[in-house]
Amino acid sequence: MPQPVKGNCGGIWLKKLLVIGASGLLGSKIVRIASEKFAVSGTYNPQVDGEDLWRLEALDLGSKDDVERLFFKVDPNAVILTAAMTNVDACEREPLVANRVNASGPMIVARACREHGARLVHVSTDYVFDGTKSRKYKETDVPRPISVYGSSKLTGEKAVLSTMPDAAVVRTAVLYGWNPIEGKDNFVTWVLKKLRSNEKVTLFDDQHISPTFADDLADALVGILQQGASGLFHVCGPDCINRVDSGMMIADAFGLDKNLIVPVRSEAVRLPARRPAYSCLDSSKAEKLLGRKLISLDAGLARMRELEDE
Repeated sequence: MPQPVKGNCGGIWLKKLLVIGASGLLGSKIVRIASEKFAVSGTYNPQVDGEDLWRLEALDLGSKDDVERLFFKVDPNAVILTAAMTNVDACEREPLVANRVNASGPMIVARACREHGARLVHVSTDYVFDGTKSRKYKETDVPRPISVYGSSKLTGEKAVLSTMPDAAVVRTAVLYGWNPIEGKDNFVTWVLKKLRSNEKVTLFDDQHISPTFADDLADALVGILQQGASGLFHVCGPDCINRVDSGMMIADAFGLDKNLIVPVRSEAVRLPARRPAYSCLDSSKAEKLLGRKLISLDAGLARMRELEDE
């Protein structure tokens, strides 16, 4: 069993970590990294993931009874909450479900953390902003979500910080990396599959994003937890590029045909939910806390190529 790790957390020994959403891309990376330092437990959503994965605990995030039972069973010293309903269009179609998971769920978890004396790091999104700025968003910028997904996540943020002022809320953007669960694609793996199948890839040329390497974010979240930091943090890759340029970089990194990438304006594609045209985040506050820079898209793609070849 990993040895207890003492962080800057008011003398609390952080030895038992609960990762809520451990079957997802980010959660699985956190489990791998944190297992070297903590005794880690994790959860999965049986309605989404189907079967018991890696002996994780099944959890309905929006159920107060489920969360309370889990906390009494695991009795964690620290919690990282990555689970969320992240399909932006599905959130728009099912706002009640989105708010149950993204707004009520974090509030329930925060209350359980407060009752059990556990530290909490909660993961949120760049979509809390409306995308009208032309510079990277800082933690001090006023959120103005333009979708159900964004508004539900913002409500979750507020619920966490009002319930636990010493919690950390981390906003991130466009996660990518190799997912251990087959069939769960992210932006990069989706583009790769299309290009490797010699299919055209239609990407927005008017949506600027900050792609974030999931492995790097997982390491940063564990670092924020160990530092005992609280409040809002933006943690994402340093790039601020449109989706077309991102696709070109993916093609270059893996030696694929860039001519298959087709630029399109977002207004030409009718989607249920609006997306911010510009949602790049400024990570300087988190980088100062962590004492390092976040990984660029170039570096993240190179690391993915290395991992695939291993």
